[in-house]
Order: sequence, then C-alpha cells, then structure tokens
Amino acid sequence: MRRAHDALGGAAYEECANCGELKRPHHVCESCGQYNDREVTAGEEAA
Repeated sequence: MRRAHDALGGAAYEECANCGELKRPHHVCESCGQYNDREVTAGEEAA
C-alpha cells in the first residue's frame, strides 16, 4: 500500500505536424527527421 503511487504510466504520443506519424513529444520524428518545423536529420525517405 505504501508504493501504490509508483506505478508507471503509459507513454505519451502526438502526431507529427509534417508527416502525420505518431512520435514522442519534444523528440525528433523518426519518420521524417523534423523537429519544431525544421529538418534536423535526414529521414528514411532521403536514404
């Protein structure tokens, strides 16, 4: 009963504004490589 508040919650996801894929908030999109409306890395499409 003492540790009832220690359970882990589910991970949060949001939709990428550029490609529409689900991504973690405040992380680079793994699909397109965009973060905060600019390209940070080359996505899978460029490879």
